[in-house]
Amino acid sequence: MANRSEIDRFSEPKEFLSPIQNNLLKTLEKTGASTRKDLVKYLNTARTTIYDNLVKLQKRKLIEKFSRTNGKRGRPLVFWRKI
Repeated sequence: MANRSEIDRFSEPKEFLSPIQNNLLKTLEKTGASTRKDLVKYLNTARTTIYDNLVKLQKRKLIEKFSRTNGKRGRPLVFWRKI
């Protein structure tokens, strides 16, 4: 009969990354900080799919979001990078 620690080890929920999240992390590691627009072009995936998965990765503290202004008027560029 298995002891209690072996049973607990197999019953713990494991957190896995979806294929798109895994691709996002690999891409950010390879290219460095990127905008969502760049990631959409590179991965050839819908903009909302990319954004939703970026937010999920940010909540898991695997990536971070930062912005950079170029001194012009308008919205600053938002970049994502792997932590």
